Amino acid sequence: MTYHNKIKWAFIAGIIGAICWIIGDVYVAGFEVDPKDYPLFSETYADQVDVGLATLMLEGSTNRLMFGALIAAMTATLFLPCVWLVYQYFKEKEKWYTLGIYYLLIISVMLMPLGHAVFYFTGEIYKAIYNTDPIAHPYLLETAAGFQKAMYITWGTAIIIMLLAYLIFSILVFMGKTTLPRWAGFISPFFLTLYQLPFKMILPSSDLKGWLGAAAFNISYLIFLLLLWFFFRNRLVKDTSIKDTV
Repeated sequence: MTYHNKIKWAFIAGIIGAICWIIGDVYVAGFEVDPKDYPLFSETYADQVDVGLATLMLEGSTNRLMFGALIAAMTATLFLPCVWLVYQYFKEKEKWYTLGIYYLLIISVMLMPLGHAVFYFTGEIYKAIYNTDPIAHPYLLETAAGFQKAMYITWGTAIIIMLLAYLIFSILVFMGKTTLPRWAGFISPFFLTLYQLPFKMILPSSDLKGWLGAAAFNISYLIFLLLLWFFFRNRLVKDTSIKDTV
């Protein structure tokens, strides 16, 4: 495969992956819920659960939550070509900071599927608590606490590593370590995620607000890839003729 085609298919894979993850985020966690509507969690068990998380997915059917978990978890490998793509923009590919970003992003992609899938199990256990006799609640609450802890560890670690990697990427773009213009550091997924925060704050409670809240980072990833594709792809393919002969 020529270098030109590698670049093209890396972009296509990443864009498809981001779309699948946006769909997955919306299906598994795209709800705008008022915890007060569920006094069992907001009052009775408020000191034993994360109220926001416990009530978040109560309105989702099992099929919806499962679909949201699976469509993302099973397409996570589509982000690996994106890691390679980001690596291509660095001027000096053997420098420690370039390799550091490369491996941080690979680690984050490896962690993402489990972190996302655990939302399904967490949502289902809280639905079970909500719909069963109180006599079963002590055991179910203990199980839910374990699921919740697993979710915080897996999802939290994945998103922190990825955001950290793209923050460092932005800093390196600002420092001129890539072929991108320095201002392009402001269009990394890290900053694109931050730009969404004021918009979400002013939105009234609605399905749209729930969808944006759930899929914020992957919306940023999609926008990032589209911006690279439309404005900066030529910075990679202009040397195609040289690379294809190597």
